[in-house]
Order: sequence, then C-alpha cells, then structure tokens
Amino acid sequence: MILDLGYVEIGKFLNLPTHAYLGLSDAKILDTQAGFESGMGGLLAGIKGVNMISGAGMIDFETTQSIQKVVIDNQMCGMIYKFNKGIVQRDEPIAKNLLIDLEEKSHMLSHDHTLKWFREEHYIPNQIIDRSTNEEWINKGRKSISQRANEEVDKLLKKYSGSSLDNDTISSLTEIMSYENIDYRKLLEL
Repeated sequence: MILDLGYVEIGKFLNLPTHAYLGLSDAKILDTQAGFESGMGGLLAGIKGVNMISGAGMIDFETTQSIQKVVIDNQMCGMIYKFNKGIVQRDEPIAKNLLIDLEEKSHMLSHDHTLKWFREEHYIPNQIIDRSTNEEWINKGRKSISQRANEEVDKLLKKYSGSSLDNDTISSLTEIMSYENIDYRKLLEL
C-alpha cells in the first residue's frame, strides 16, 4: 500500500492519471483479514485520489476472484465515495435557519431541509452491511457478512438472463482461451 501511494504521489505531481491495486487482499478466504486489507487500501486510495482503483473481489494476492467479495466491496466503494464527498454546506448559512425553525417544530426529522437533503447526505448501504440492533440481527438469523453476501450473489445470479452470445461464438472464445491451443511461438512473433 505504501509503495502504491508513493507512485500515486509521483503520478499526481506529474499530472498523470494513476492506477493502483488497493482493493484486494492477501487473505485466502473471505474473512476479517480480507475486510480490513481491502477497506484500508480502498480508503487510502480514495483519500489520495487514485484515478482507477482495482482489486474489488480479489483475494489471495490477485489469484482468486470472490463473487461474494465483489458484492461486499461494492458497498465499501459506496462508503468511500461518501467519505470523500465530506460534509457539504447546502444552504447559506446552513445552521442559522435550522435552529430558528427548530423552535417551531418538534424535531429536525420533520424539517424541510432534512427532508430535502436526507437521501443525498445519508449513505444507506444495502443489506450486505448490517446496521441493525443486536436483537434485530438475532431475529434475522444471526447471519455473517459472508452469509448475507452469498444470499445477494444467489439473488443476482437468479436475475441473470444468460449470455447474449451465440453458442458458436462461445465455443470459439472457449477454444481461444484454452491453454492447450495457445501457440506460444506465434505470440512471440507479435
């Protein structure tokens, strides 16, 4: 991560676009290590303004792609985008009118300003990220993030209608990708 951020600094100094694999993990399974490595790397890349961040879904140092981690990393990316936006002043001056109106209304939730900006300001992750109380979590079956990600992947796969490629094209592409059919001598000539 330190090396990636170092060359990102150089790229930014030279006004060049930057890219880094900072959303991946060396973990072998979808576990706490995978979460904290991806989270740390993703947030550091977001803070540093990396133009293209790769690694979503990757574990075992780029050798394995986890569909469940892709689903989880999607939520992580949403949180990073929200973090990078920071606190945006929406009105001039933002607090003065709110405080005056608050005396007339019972709470800020019913204030016009809150209703207007709530969805813009409040990032609400999907059900992959659990924000419920302990009691609610228990009532929902005590599911881990991995279990919730598996359920989300199952839902997404059920929605998938299949490839739009015809069978001949799929066969040709499969043959091209087969290691046995690669003529490495021809590749060296290129």
